[in-house]
Amino acid sequence: MNRRALLSATASAATLSMTALSGCTGAVRRKTTDRVVMDIATMVFHPASEPWLTDGLSASADATRHAALVPEKPPDVSAIFSDQYPTNERTFDNKLRNADYSSNFILLYEVRMSREDAYQVSPTILYGDLGWTGWRTVTAPMARASRDPSELDLSPETEEVIATTVVRYSAEATPRRVRLPVYDEETGALRTEMTVRAES
Repeated sequence: MNRRALLSATASAATLSMTALSGCTGAVRRKTTDRVVMDIATMVFHPASEPWLTDGLSASADATRHAALVPEKPPDVSAIFSDQYPTNERTFDNKLRNADYSSNFILLYEVRMSREDAYQVSPTILYGDLGWTGWRTVTAPMARASRDPSELDLSPETEEVIATTVVRYSAEATPRRVRLPVYDEETGALRTEMTVRAES
């Protein structure tokens, strides 16, 4: 192996080959120096007939999952939430208002299902790796876990539910995209994956 090949092999083993990156040095710097930390996550079940997010899931919509990335403080936090959102009982809106967006970003994640098949989706440290995976792109692994329908704090008449999760992350830079792989909590199998982008 000549000297040039040896240097290239050494660089690849240490991090990423600069040759393969074709000049994307920003991705290397971010991947190796900046950390992403999950600070806090809160999940609540509520009837699908009472949607909480203005642009989110509802009983009348076809979609069964939805995510929104909030990388900076919204001009009007109340506009994100619908009239059905119980502001006097929950603190989701306050998490968006009180976050320090110089070092935080917020992720909203929803899934809709029948009550009999209730499950939640929450951040996980069991599968995947939380961190930067590209220029202004973060991968944030989630896990899907089944819930006992009888334990849900909902009226007996509720047949379809939405599980809404709000997560606050800390990072030195602001992502414009978040990749969300969702793993089965018991088996580790990848169930779904989506990428959410910040609104322009």
